[in-house]
Amino acid sequence: MEVTQASLASQAEPVGVDLPRVPSEQEVAWELDLYPTVGVSALPTLNLVKFWTYERFLINGDKGIWTRPQLERNLLAKAAVDECFSSVGGPITQPPCAPGTKPKRNQAYVWGLAQADRSLWFGTVANTLCLVEQGFLGATTPQENPYWVCEFGASQSGTGDFRPPDLQRYRLDTGVLSSLNGSLPAGADLLRRSTVGLRSAGAQDGVVFLAGPSLIAGINLFAFNSETGAFLGATNFPQYSNIREWVNVRGALYTGVAYSQVVGNAPGGAVLRWRGQRSTNPAVLFNFEVVGQTDAEVANLVEHAGRIYVTTWPTFLSGGSPSPLTARFMGVWRSPRLEQNGLDDDDATHWRKVWDIRDYEPDLVAAATTGGGAVASFDGRLYWGTMHVPFLATSVALGAHAAGLLDLDADGSGSLDWLELLNTALGTHRSTSVFQSDELGNQNEHVRVIYGEKYLPRYSPITKGYNIGFNAFYRNRLEKPEPRWGSSGLGNFFNAYTWAMEVHDKDLYLGTFDWSQVARVGLQEAIGGVTLPPMAPPAIASSLHSVEDARRAHHHFLRVLNIAIPKEGADLFRFENRNQSAVAESLRGLGNNTNYGVRTMVSGKKSLYVGTANPMNLHPDGGWELLQLKKD
Repeated sequence: MEVTQASLASQAEPVGVDLPRVPSEQEVAWELDLYPTVGVSALPTLNLVKFWTYERFLINGDKGIWTRPQLERNLLAKAAVDECFSSVGGPITQPPCAPGTKPKRNQAYVWGLAQADRSLWFGTVANTLCLVEQGFLGATTPQENPYWVCEFGASQSGTGDFRPPDLQRYRLDTGVLSSLNGSLPAGADLLRRSTVGLRSAGAQDGVVFLAGPSLIAGINLFAFNSETGAFLGATNFPQYSNIREWVNVRGALYTGVAYSQVVGNAPGGAVLRWRGQRSTNPAVLFNFEVVGQTDAEVANLVEHAGRIYVTTWPTFLSGGSPSPLTARFMGVWRSPRLEQNGLDDDDATHWRKVWDIRDYEPDLVAAATTGGGAVASFDGRLYWGTMHVPFLATSVALGAHAAGLLDLDADGSGSLDWLELLNTALGTHRSTSVFQSDELGNQNEHVRVIYGEKYLPRYSPITKGYNIGFNAFYRNRLEKPEPRWGSSGLGNFFNAYTWAMEVHDKDLYLGTFDWSQVARVGLQEAIGGVTLPPMAPPAIASSLHSVEDARRAHHHFLRVLNIAIPKEGADLFRFENRNQSAVAESLRGLGNNTNYGVRTMVSGKKSLYVGTANPMNLHPDGGWELLQLKKD
């Protein structure tokens, strides 16, 4: 019944144009006038507010994006209620939930997704919002609201908000979802319980791999017989620290990884080719060959124009703090030409970086924290996007200030107050950008930003903070800087990731991570007097004027942007050819606005399969969803 109702409800989305919310200059000024700038009158925070909320749309010529859905949605499966929540630090019980407790869905993302032998195979990750807040932003103060709870160290689980991931198989012929957890022998299940989540999935020659980073060290891989579902084996590769995506190219299976240790001039990432075969012998099953090396960890992969292209994530030397001075910057790398037998180990050192984020981004801190997003080959051109963990660049900028690399103390008081923190947050913010190229890496290459910014905020040593201007200093670094079709985030400030791209039925689909709901709930918490986590890790926030200043800056960051909060829920866009702008398949999380991300997509013969990201663990609609999209 739940699936049927959700399927019907998901159809109700009007057709129309969704123009950005563009307030007047007076509205923006009034918002900031609530917070006087006494003592720091030179700090151009108002310029940044005006830029993000309305000026950029005028400069970039945004015309809005039409909502024109053409695919029917069917909810195939959803995360089950797996715990009952009583209170922060309270007892954890199992469903059915007793009165006074709340149903909780810990499993948040369909993190890795593959199709093989009439089945969808996927792995999950639990309570991802909490893990990101703690791991990237250093949050430790428990949070509870109607949407999510993060207990952090107060949880009686003994592992904070971490829960082991699930390995799942959905049979398309029978419509049955089966957990693969129970098929694991004791040793493999112990490996599962020490896996952060199953971030990737790939299939070839009767074998399905589900893999992800380990809590302890390395990456963990699990393999299954794609015909029968039988468990084949599991292993740990300690030399790698991350694995994000797999790709099938001309009968071969490739994946990208990050090296656990990055020192000196050693590579930060690698492309592996599976050389094994279906077997229960680990030496045969988990036989991989390094066929590519990159300076930074490999994120996403695609075949295009007779080569493999990959995007990378910024990588820093082992043992040090993230700093622009030690960053291996995000880029696009391409392989040698694919010969008849594909790539081998002789090709490993012949990959070339053909694009760098600094070819677009003028600010060093923003560049050092930009990740490579999804990549696709469509209509003869290569497409790729960017990823920006909210407030990560802010945190790195504050760390650079603490290390003496930047001076953000605009008023010379010797410490940073809330307005200086707000200026840093607005100046380092980025929404996802999308690029398109002909002949990338060749003499006649042409790179175009199709959704991005002609001008970007940048650190100014004169104002000792961030500013925006409409001159060469702030202009992006592309030869042709004007965005082809509109502003970054595809017009939505809160679209932070180009998370998935998939070509299906001659169209290119692009899915995002939209954190507007997280921002809105955070704003409501702030107004209600609930303590918000600081925008910076406690170690940095405590060295500022006060932790309260960090919280206040966070509050005001959300408040001034409240005027620009769009429709909540992940966005799914569609490109119908390379010379047309995007239209929206959905701007509301594919019928469930607590789906804040379109995390994974797989194209079948007649259907596009989507796995969502939804960490709203206390909300009735929370938890991952597996969706089928198809034409009537």
